[in-house]
Amino acid sequence: MTSEERHKKRFHNRHIQRLERERKKIQQIGNYDSVFTYINLYKAFYLCEKGVRWKASIQKQESLLPLKTLETHNKLQQRNIKPLKFMEFDIYERGKIRHIRAVDIDERSIERVLCDNYLIPVLTPKLIFDNGASLKGKGIDFSLNRLKSQLLKHYKKYGNSGYIFQFDFSKFFDNINHQILLKLLSKDIPDKDILYLVKNNIDSFGDKGLGLGSQVSQVCAIYYPTLLDRYFKEILHIKGYGRYMDDGYAICKDLDEVKKCRDGLYKMAKILDITVNNKKVSVTKLSSTFIFLKKRINLTDSGKVVIRLGKKSIHDARRRLVKMFKKYDGSPEGLNYILMAYRSWYGMSKRYANYYVSENYKKLFEELMKEYYEEEIS
Repeated sequence: MTSEERHKKRFHNRHIQRLERERKKIQQIGNYDSVFTYINLYKAFYLCEKGVRWKASIQKQESLLPLKTLETHNKLQQRNIKPLKFMEFDIYERGKIRHIRAVDIDERSIERVLCDNYLIPVLTPKLIFDNGASLKGKGIDFSLNRLKSQLLKHYKKYGNSGYIFQFDFSKFFDNINHQILLKLLSKDIPDKDILYLVKNNIDSFGDKGLGLGSQVSQVCAIYYPTLLDRYFKEILHIKGYGRYMDDGYAICKDLDEVKKCRDGLYKMAKILDITVNNKKVSVTKLSSTFIFLKKRINLTDSGKVVIRLGKKSIHDARRRLVKMFKKYDGSPEGLNYILMAYRSWYGMSKRYANYYVSENYKKLFEELMKEYYEEEIS
């Protein structure tokens, strides 16, 4: 037996073992009937009501919870599944208007059970470790720390020479292809009833795209570009690769590697029917400052990774604080809201290399407080 044949045999054996582990894990997770139990649905309501318990509709639902839960449970057991009902509205976030399609509390409870008890345990092992969005234990801090770690590893080998290739997708949620998504999901979800429920949720948002405001949509959007992630990691062997929803990067040692990444991005985007935002595809020297997740990042000559807040986020935070004081009506609730907003941003800013920014923000807050109370006394 040649070394190549031994390598193929070992790979085949590892593949068989991995499939067996996945099969056992899915058996432990259970099937449609063991996931959608009365107890799971009952508990899910209390997880969904966090932060919105003040709403009259939520309080009404809670007063009839045992009866409503039984009704939902019976509907699910009879496979009486109908298209989602949701409310549509727009919000203005970080300079963009986002169209939200939020499902009602009954549907949110079903989605919570589906995601927490089945989709997340089944689909998470398929994701790469450096996919940092919207999962427990991950988030913006996780993604920034992973980027920092990858830059330090790159520095040990090549110094701060090299490039960072960054990309973004245009209207990512709006352009997700349902047929491709369901084809990918069908390979990883063996339970046909669960798959049908996911399909019903996805198709409720139209022929194409997913809705912001649905937990199932969020999980599917995290999972959808996994083929792209695996292409970068396993085919191109880019160790310094990461993605946060539709923002991604690849740390490259030279321009030849950058070209491979660029070609691979457009190749996989075509397969997945994702639109790449050409304006946000960029190549930056690692010795220069680049922006990721609204943070300014720099790998210095000495090997230190410096992360600072973006100028726009600093400006917006100061302007927001001034605006809150202008609208302050003197109530204890209003003051408490201002204090919470101030402490939140001030605490966050101190985690980055922005000492003077944090202190100036603190001075601004103290000046605004002093001005307000001087006006009250006069």
